[in-house]
Amino acid sequence: MGGFWHGIAMRIYRVGIGLAAACGHAKARGWLAMRKGRLEALGVATSRLKPGQQWMWFHCASVGEYEQARPVMEAWRSLHPGDAFLLSFYSASGWNAFTRRQPEWWTAADHVTAMPLDVRASVRSFVQAAGGAERLRGLLFAKYDVWPTLVTLLAQAGIPVGLFAGHVLPGRWPFRWGGGYQRQAWKAMRRVWVQTEASLPTLFAHGVNSEVAGDPRFDRVLDAVNQHQPDQALQPWVNDRPCLVVGSAWHPEWDAARAAWQKGQCAIVVPHEWTADSIAAEASRWEAMGARPVVWSAHRSTDARAPLPEGDVLIVDAMGELLEAYAVADVVVVGGGFGKGVHNTLEPAAHGKRILVGPQVARFAEVAALETTGALSICDSPTTLRDAIQSALKNLDASRRAGLKAAEYAHQNAGAGMAIAQGWSNAL
Repeated sequence: MGGFWHGIAMRIYRVGIGLAAACGHAKARGWLAMRKGRLEALGVATSRLKPGQQWMWFHCASVGEYEQARPVMEAWRSLHPGDAFLLSFYSASGWNAFTRRQPEWWTAADHVTAMPLDVRASVRSFVQAAGGAERLRGLLFAKYDVWPTLVTLLAQAGIPVGLFAGHVLPGRWPFRWGGGYQRQAWKAMRRVWVQTEASLPTLFAHGVNSEVAGDPRFDRVLDAVNQHQPDQALQPWVNDRPCLVVGSAWHPEWDAARAAWQKGQCAIVVPHEWTADSIAAEASRWEAMGARPVVWSAHRSTDARAPLPEGDVLIVDAMGELLEAYAVADVVVVGGGFGKGVHNTLEPAAHGKRILVGPQVARFAEVAALETTGALSICDSPTTLRDAIQSALKNLDASRRAGLKAAEYAHQNAGAGMAIAQGWSNAL
């Protein structure tokens, strides 16, 4: 019965996406666009596999899950170089991030596609295009984007399914009333690996056999930090001033950073979303505070090596620059904590930085762990965040000691990517 209502909900959702797209909703249009022609393209990619070659299928909801999947995929390639990767996304943001920058180990035989709507007809067509049990070696979900109809049909076909980097909270969907159909899918999976022991009691209570393997994002961010080549213009721009970096900033973080700024300090702010008008408005707000704003695109849009003019705040209106910014920070604010949820705190942790965030952190096991070490502080309001920024920049020695604890925590949790890949290999 649960499957029937799930199917109805999926069809209603699809109608809603279509209506939103017709009304001009950008994300809805992206969702539809990434699925156009995908089934045919998958069939062609499957036909081009070598005799006996199989898909190792990884599914990621969006960008964050893809970052968790990358170390596992890379480890799997080292263990099973003959397999081809089938990588699926649910959201257009994940798809777009992948297509902008494919990893160096991605090959011509690998294929990226969109997850089908979780109804029987769509799932059957997708599995058939992927070659069924003959070509599908298995499917691994990243974190929690489990589609129950898909899991059921794969299980019926004898295709193994697993999940890694899970993070389950008591009372959250589907581990509460009404989530029975989805919980059946969790129980049907051959292996479930979670990030920390905190997820185990809920899973065990619902009959899901699981074990701790850690979070592969640690591998990803540590590798990125180890390979990082510093931007030669950023450190001279900072010029030994106490430096605050605000990553993935929303309005509350912008406001706190402005209110906390004092002469003799500098700030680098990387907004999560922006337009030309919003950047201009923010630059004006900093000017009103007596600070000199520098807009990244005005000096780096044509020449990535161009020097940066003197200023007090650098507003980075470009993608992919957070790693550079974190490298020169004394204190880091990670945005999102006053909205739907804090963004990635592992990148500044891997850099060994003192971290400040807003209160919306319940879904993120690493935030609680970093807070326990003393490397991270949770601020319950923009005013509290302002005060914490000022205190952290005034006490740089203490901030640097806290940053060392963050780096130690990151290194202690490395190795999950290979552990999961080896465990899945053994399971198959």
